[in-house]
Amino acid sequence: MELKIFTTFRTIVRTGSFTKAARLLSYTPSTITFHIAQLEKLTGVPLFEKSGRRMVLTKAGEALIPYVDEVLAAANKIKNFQYGIAAYQGTLTVGAPESLLCFRLPPLLERLHAHAPRVDLRLRSLTSRDVVAALSDGQLDVGFAYAIHERDKENLAFRAFEESPVHFYTSAATAAWCPDFREQEMEINEMPLITMPRPGEIRQMADDYLRRRGISFTNMIELRSTQTIINLVENDMGIGLLPDHAVRERMALGRLTAAQSDPMTVTSYYGIHRNKWRSPAMNLFLEILGEESGNSGGEELPCDEGDADAAGCR
Repeated sequence: MELKIFTTFRTIVRTGSFTKAARLLSYTPSTITFHIAQLEKLTGVPLFEKSGRRMVLTKAGEALIPYVDEVLAAANKIKNFQYGIAAYQGTLTVGAPESLLCFRLPPLLERLHAHAPRVDLRLRSLTSRDVVAALSDGQLDVGFAYAIHERDKENLAFRAFEESPVHFYTSAATAAWCPDFREQEMEINEMPLITMPRPGEIRQMADDYLRRRGISFTNMIELRSTQTIINLVENDMGIGLLPDHAVRERMALGRLTAAQSDPMTVTSYYGIHRNKWRSPAMNLFLEILGEESGNSGGEELPCDEGDADAAGCR
């Protein structure tokens, strides 16, 4: 089966004439007739019939049009595939808090790499405030943050990425005697709180919750690595407030248990600098993020002229 028989059929439909199609495609009339005969043999039905001196589409021929369009569109995508890949070059710098960079973004970055293997990815693990600062200074193409303030929106544009539940987590062994975090006015000295240092959205959530409940810890371990906090909690070293997306795998394996506490959620955002030029790779990543987040909430991301069809611009 040759693609040109579909092209011949579509050209006849578009021009309304075998003769015009032959002239447009630089074929002889006998070649046009031969192509249609091949297509009719393939489909098993007559596609044209005589009406006076003209050949007109049969009902089957009319029904075939959308299928031929699909074939030609797919062929065009395949033809242009190498050119699309070639367009995605250069570097793309992405910054995010470690809990997102390590546990939430890898599948999305994998999708980006599958479509744009020539793009040089630069990934930076930063606090939310450092992400905002790096975006403002033009050091990042796309940044993720948990907390966005009104003053950040002057030069930056953000869209809500997702809401994630947040819980205090302990190891399975520690959960057997862990205090109920829904209680009030208690001092915990059996285990330390393992937490990020200030400032930070997750740390602020922990501080606010404990203050409201009147809960205090005798001991505390502070460190900036979410992965290390998870490892310490898993090894019975204490309790930590963590986004559910960062511990989903360990929860499934029974290594971590959510302590009883009131429901909490944290919202993550992705953003860009309003005046930064958007490369094809950057637009592609924003499209992936838009699909993942459902394009819900947040502020519309600005577009350069000519980018109106890019996802995140709609």
